Amino acid sequence: MNSKKSLLLFIFLISAAFAQAQTEITEQIKTDRDNQLKELNEKLKNNEEIVNRLTEKLAATDNKTASDKEKMEDLEKLQFALDNRLKILEEAPKTKINLNGQLAFTELLSIQRDIQPLELFLTSQSFFDQLGSIGKIQQYKSFSTWKTEFDKWYEKDGKTDAMTGLLQNSLTLISTASSVVPLYGTMVNTAISGVTSLMGTLGKKEKDLYDKTPEMLKILTISSQFEQQKSIIDHEWKLINQELEQLQKENTLLLDEQMLYFAINKQRYESRYLRATLDSEREMFKNECRKSISDKIATLDRSPETKGKWLGQVETYMYKVQSLRLRFGQLTTRMLANIDQYDSLLKTYSDPGKFPLEFTSKILAMNAPLNNLRNKFYSSFNPAKYVEDSAVMYIERQ
Repeated sequence: MNSKKSLLLFIFLISAAFAQAQTEITEQIKTDRDNQLKELNEKLKNNEEIVNRLTEKLAATDNKTASDKEKMEDLEKLQFALDNRLKILEEAPKTKINLNGQLAFTELLSIQRDIQPLELFLTSQSFFDQLGSIGKIQQYKSFSTWKTEFDKWYEKDGKTDAMTGLLQNSLTLISTASSVVPLYGTMVNTAISGVTSLMGTLGKKEKDLYDKTPEMLKILTISSQFEQQKSIIDHEWKLINQELEQLQKENTLLLDEQMLYFAINKQRYESRYLRATLDSEREMFKNECRKSISDKIATLDRSPETKGKWLGQVETYMYKVQSLRLRFGQLTTRMLANIDQYDSLLKTYSDPGKFPLEFTSKILAMNAPLNNLRNKFYSSFNPAKYVEDSAVMYIERQ
């Protein structure tokens, strides 16, 4: 698989990282949301007690003994309590959406910021570089020494035969092209068939070439078979890459749209967040954004033209961010499944009792970079938790 494309996967994949700082700000917003809603619920409970008490008092009042003034005062108190109740009921969904909107934007910031973690970038580069070397047939001694003997024979006795010339061209192309293209397909199958047929014709007249042929065919066959199975896994990587690239575009567009809506300065975002070197600096910017969002919502809610209308817009942003998070989590799960498939593939070809030692030594050497890659991946985020948390990240308006 093209190493640059593989690296792109890891680069975009970490877009959905569970950074510790993001967890802290997320929990802070959720705590603030829960505390404010608890306070509103307590106000609502107290208000309900006042309304019930006044209602019962008015119902029990003897019209003959209670003065009109006293009745009027109680009615005014009841009306005030009912108006206050309405305000509390209106405030609850606004509080939920306001803080959910803050949560959505800080999640979006985290996605955008953590795009290029150097450590994981280098780890993935090491893994895919080594994985790609397994199919380079010219690196195997059993092939290169046989090819040397074959070239000698061809120069001496094989040039006169057109079919032998075709075979020689195929073998030369395979040995050079395997450094840049997968080692499987019609050309490899044709070469294997051609060598087998040729050796049956030559027999032991060319002893050195004849004796080296079985090991050469074994390494060529096994390498080709390995590359063909690997290509299936590689294809899934390609699909994940394409989806991640699309998510990356959507994430950037959504971030730009929300910064414009909440009046957050994009240049400040780039200098104070994207180019920040410390988590504490990024945390400060996130908190600045929280205040900007709250202030903008307060402004919108004071204006008769926009009062209450912002609720639907902020909810739209919320669920777009939630959708992005869920899709990142699902793609991450697919990626981990592919890592497991690479692991299974390597284990299948790691038995030196079944396969050439020079081949299995390369396979076994992949264990360390694969484990390192998996460990780095898991230290960055937990896909299962990511999907689960994304599904319950908001409190519904009602």
